[in-house]
Amino acid sequence: MITKIQYKNFLKDKLNKFKLPTLLDRAQCVLHKHELLICGGFYQKACYSYHTIKNEYKFICEYPSDIILDGHCVVKLVDNNNKDKNQITLLSFGSSSFVKKKTYIDDEIYISNKSNEFNNYNKWIPFIDNHNHPIIIGRDNDDYTGMRALIGGSNNHLLFITYWKNNISVFDLHKFRFIKHCTLPANNEIWYHCFISNSEHGQGQEMMKINKQNYQMLLFCGKTGLSIEYNENNNTFQFRQLSVCKDIATLISYAYVYINGVILFFGGWDVNDSVVSKSVYKYSIRKKKWNNLKIYCLLDYNSYIYIIGGHNTSTNMKIRLSELIDHMQTKNEIKFIIQHWIRILKIRLGWIDDFNKIITKYVRGFESLMILRGHDNTVNSVQFSADSCKIVSASYDCTVRIWDVVSGKQLQIFIGHTDRVFSARFSPDGNTIVSCSGDKTIRLWNINTGNEVMKLRNDSNKILDVEFSPDGRYIVSDLKDNTIQLWDLYSGMEITKLLGHSRDVVSTRFSSNGKMIVSSNDKIINLWDVESGERLKQFKGHSSRVMRAKFSPDDKFIISCSLDATIRIWNIETGIEWNILKEHSHHVNDIKYFPDGQTIVSCSSDNTIRLWNVELVKRIQILEGHSQAVRCVDITRNGNTIASGSTDCTIRIWK
Repeated sequence: MITKIQYKNFLKDKLNKFKLPTLLDRAQCVLHKHELLICGGFYQKACYSYHTIKNEYKFICEYPSDIILDGHCVVKLVDNNNKDKNQITLLSFGSSSFVKKKTYIDDEIYISNKSNEFNNYNKWIPFIDNHNHPIIIGRDNDDYTGMRALIGGSNNHLLFITYWKNNISVFDLHKFRFIKHCTLPANNEIWYHCFISNSEHGQGQEMMKINKQNYQMLLFCGKTGLSIEYNENNNTFQFRQLSVCKDIATLISYAYVYINGVILFFGGWDVNDSVVSKSVYKYSIRKKKWNNLKIYCLLDYNSYIYIIGGHNTSTNMKIRLSELIDHMQTKNEIKFIIQHWIRILKIRLGWIDDFNKIITKYVRGFESLMILRGHDNTVNSVQFSADSCKIVSASYDCTVRIWDVVSGKQLQIFIGHTDRVFSARFSPDGNTIVSCSGDKTIRLWNINTGNEVMKLRNDSNKILDVEFSPDGRYIVSDLKDNTIQLWDLYSGMEITKLLGHSRDVVSTRFSSNGKMIVSSNDKIINLWDVESGERLKQFKGHSSRVMRAKFSPDDKFIISCSLDATIRIWNIETGIEWNILKEHSHHVNDIKYFPDGQTIVSCSSDNTIRLWNVELVKRIQILEGHSQAVRCVDITRNGNTIASGSTDCTIRIWK
């Protein structure tokens, strides 16, 4: 029988925090906001919430006494009509089947059954159809032990179930009946396996639509690897065999994660040797390629692994974690830090802290996605829009262009400058572009109309860089006469001039709060107070011209790059050089922090782009593809995509 539970946080009776008192073998978990919902385990009926901010467990409820949990599965249903973002519905079944509804109204968990209003919360009740009849999922001869399931369909109404021995079924959650059974072309028995929807980001359980009616899934178990495509209109399956890494072919019950086109497999039970694996494996869906990652690797100081439970223990430990780097990598390809960790069976690892304490950062190996062609001279500036959908580029061909990130198509071209364009930037609201040029002008362009809406002119000098303030009211510009100008866009007037550089200023950037400006020229970096115009500090150490200087996301550090082929990190408070990165073989032309503040991307006249780990002071990936010097680089706000511009006249997108 299928039952359901409605669970809600109430502002009444508070439970005290406590450590998890039970074993967690084969636990099933779902993340919702700041809570990890732990839905029972092997012969363990208790359900808990783990609060990832407060680092505490609380008891939720128990499965009914007549339920035996043995390799059950939990999926999150999608309710398209539910406007309450705090409410989720979970379907849990295996040796038995359940539905659970949970609603939150506060970060802390409060439980009460004192009112009739709450009678259906915090206890399991039958899951029924529209006629109040209990719903049964599974035929009499179906063994759902170790099964896996996904939600999909055009209206998120289909439940795809894969289970022993080699079965796949489709259950219609609107009609409450099976609509398809099929046999998987498997090389072994299917149970405790990996079953994912091949969605764009691999986060969540909606299936990826290949077209209007087709959905794609991937399955790995033992020696079996399958790409599964389901046609909703025809109610048919198509299967394609996928390769399986030799070392993982003997494993079952591994934890796995799928994000950004890559599946990571953690641990697993070796059925031949009856031992737990200590390795991590990566499968690239696009490349159809496997790699082995050793679990013992360099540690990051800001993330944690939680070791919780296990086959023979109720361990509750927290360990600092770093990057998961493959030391067997080829072409210096960076590997991973974990993001969505799904704990399944006898893994000697636990949940990650810091994807709101459970899930950590995920640093992928970037690969060239597409090349944008249109400029016929050096691309000197690229920037993503705030929504990451567009790129603006500035070129020595005297034009500014806007590109669509997904299609790679040129959307607009702004023509008006009569000399090389050195920089172009989006306004914070995304409606305006500002550009500067060797023609001694700053021009503002309306993105919606394509028209020039303002021109600011300096009659004596070329303008080498320009940027909006975070509030969009001001722009700062660099001049070849060693000065920095601050302009008020409401009036179009210069409001202040910053003096102190000995040569032409090539780079200026606002801090995230708009209160400071960092600028560079020659071998010196200056830090300015915007309101007073006072120079606060100078940073000296480069042996040649500084090309770019930028703030860290928290405004505590400055990074700079130089013609001396180095990248330097400066502590703003102390004014001292904190670290130096040396590996580029030619001028370093641009740099930028990733949003997490732990990674830096740089580009160079050695034709490469490099990624660096700040804490480890170590290069973690090289991107090669441009045929000439790489002049500029930018990153999306989520850190998933890089854009670069080059003397070879192209823009490359890396993902």
